[in-house]
Amino acid sequence: MFLRGFSFLLIGLFFGGFLAQADIIDVRVVGNGEPTRITIWSDAPQEHAVFLYRGEAKQEIILALPGSETASEGTGKGGVEAWTLRKGQLKFHLDRPMMVARVLNLPPRGSAPSHRIIVDLQTVSEARFASVAKRDQRRMARYRKAPLQNAIASAPSRPEPRDKDARLLDARYRIVIDPGHGGKDPGASAVNGGVERDITLSASRMLKAMLEKDPRYEVKLTRDTDVFIELEERVNIARGFDADLFISLHADAAANKSVAGASVYTISSSGEKRIDKESSKHKWKLPIEDGTSKQVGGILEDLIKRETKTRSAEFAEMLLPELAAAGPVLRDTHRNAGFYVLLAPDVPAVLLEMGFLTNAKDATRLKSKRGRLNSMKAVKRGIDVFFDNQDVLLAQYNPAG
Repeated sequence: MFLRGFSFLLIGLFFGGFLAQADIIDVRVVGNGEPTRITIWSDAPQEHAVFLYRGEAKQEIILALPGSETASEGTGKGGVEAWTLRKGQLKFHLDRPMMVARVLNLPPRGSAPSHRIIVDLQTVSEARFASVAKRDQRRMARYRKAPLQNAIASAPSRPEPRDKDARLLDARYRIVIDPGHGGKDPGASAVNGGVERDITLSASRMLKAMLEKDPRYEVKLTRDTDVFIELEERVNIARGFDADLFISLHADAAANKSVAGASVYTISSSGEKRIDKESSKHKWKLPIEDGTSKQVGGILEDLIKRETKTRSAEFAEMLLPELAAAGPVLRDTHRNAGFYVLLAPDVPAVLLEMGFLTNAKDATRLKSKRGRLNSMKAVKRGIDVFFDNQDVLLAQYNPAG
């Protein structure tokens, strides 16, 4: 399912997934360059495209917003000196070379009633910026002539999923739930008794039961008993199941017993560097069509990995409001790490820390059936929102599907 919609979702990554005029409500820039995050709020879904620009004395990131008539300007931070919005172009004036690491398109949800475009930037070398800006000069010229048509025409053919015929007949989303720890690995100990491996298994069973009541989902646990599963095998299970989403459930621990709240992890930059090594070591072959040249195959593999990272981050952002409505969350709720279970190159994945077993209130909440149930209901709502959004994108770009 994930790869079946790959080419359409790839277009959505760069062009917003929607063809509508919208007024920009607000623009904010936060971060320090590692990364810097730009958030754009609008009153309706907004088509957009992102380009790097390099002039004699300036470096810019340009976000094209066709149809937008809003005019505004503001200051930035973390590598962005300032920004201006004029005539359908949102320009970010840079004081250092930066690249777009990912773009997220988030619909209104909960406490966030506006549509949002989130652009994450990463500091890069002058040479890297110049190379991409040169390419983007040509992309921008094509975009100004016919942005969507050219994007569709030039988008790479999507790789077919493994076991193609079976997946095309089965329209359900496949989800793998990973109860953290198990067997010889008990995980963290709760201040009021009990261990993490039992809490994660109980919560995972609850979530599986909820999801299986919805005909859209097919669900698999990496373990359904108190056994230890190697980290590599957890990833293999997700890939072998051709999963559309992988969720690893954990409970945290801290030396400071006052620390409490849930958090969600997606792959970090350092973790990304491990993906190719582990893929080669364990033969995690990506589903590239036979006969594809080595050069084109490499491009397609990079696109798949980039799309996987983007989908992971999108799910995390959609899950956060639901978690916040169900219980306490950490202030820095969406975090990045190189956890092994997040390394699958073609399965969107998150690791959810449901709370801190070293905190009395969190431990009591997670050890109670009601507390776990509330947390898993929040996860189910986040999953629903995520796949509702995927359905919208596929409907927009695959009307014949």
